[in-house]
Amino acid sequence: MAPLYPLTTYGKVKFFYYCASFTLWFCCFCRFLILLPLVGRRFLPGGMADFFHVVSALPLIGNVLNMQSSGWRGSSFYWSYFNSLKMIALCYLVIFPHPKIAKHTSYSFLISSWSVSNIIHTAYYAFKTKTRTSPQFLFWLKYHHFYVTFPLGHLAEMVLLFLSLIFVEDDSWFELILKGILLSYIPIGYFYWGHLKNKKKKKYDKIMEKRVHDKTSNPPGST
Repeated sequence: MAPLYPLTTYGKVKFFYYCASFTLWFCCFCRFLILLPLVGRRFLPGGMADFFHVVSALPLIGNVLNMQSSGWRGSSFYWSYFNSLKMIALCYLVIFPHPKIAKHTSYSFLISSWSVSNIIHTAYYAFKTKTRTSPQFLFWLKYHHFYVTFPLGHLAEMVLLFLSLIFVEDDSWFELILKGILLSYIPIGYFYWGHLKNKKKKKYDKIMEKRVHDKTSNPPGST
């Protein structure tokens, strides 16, 4: 079992945030898994949307907390901030004003992808904050889940944006903005996919290569 390290006040706040966020995202996903077979996707938003949209604001709080320690540096920070703002905008500027689009299957995919990715993210950093390490399976999930969750979530977001155009006034400034955002999803997705693969290579692949190298260089029983 990994040792538990004493935390500063700031560390305790971060640890509480990760534990609370994990709990809320896990509850959100469980609620989704229970309601979907009971009421179907068309009636799912009635028992799910308000809770899901509130929980979707949590990543922004996490970014503000992390900014206190890491500051405005690194591409990961900017991507993380961008994604957290995008989640809030999609929930409250696209889905909330046009609730009918939440009855589409893509909304279920959105809930699944966001919930799973944030459950893994918050669980991983809760362990890292308290023990300075994490279980091997969680370490693997942290840098591999995007192969499924990112395409699923990205496509769901695009579909919901496209569906929202039906309810927007023709030739309005909001329609032009939505169309511009929808078109930007293709290059943004391409660059973010590259960022995720580079992050995996740097944070996971190189560490695993080093571990393998250390084991082969110093096998058990060697002196």
